[in-house]
Amino acid sequence: MESKELPRRIRMIMQQRKLTQKDMADTLGISQPAISLYLKGRVPPADVLFRIASLGETTVEWLLSGDEKKSEQLVREKTALYGNQHLLLKLWEKLPASVQRDMLMLMRHIVEGK
Repeated sequence: MESKELPRRIRMIMQQRKLTQKDMADTLGISQPAISLYLKGRVPPADVLFRIASLGETTVEWLLSGDEKKSEQLVREKTALYGNQHLLLKLWEKLPASVQRDMLMLMRHIVEGK
């Protein structure tokens, strides 16, 4: 992969979506300085590549190599979570907000000792 191609493709997605670096960062759940680094040539971690591909309705393969989009390869998933993480998220979403809040406090207490 040529070092300038990934940043160029990320910029293309930003332009298509009319996103600033800050908007892109907020959308992906990362920092604006991270976006700046990716636009300078740093390769994002796999989970961020996945989210960028999803945002651009393309594939990670296209981001990295420029291979043309193929409809059967488009990212259609809303999350990169699998297995137990996916199950936990689905169950979490079914809980009432008050129970989510209480569970979060309990989990923090168990994990962080707070």
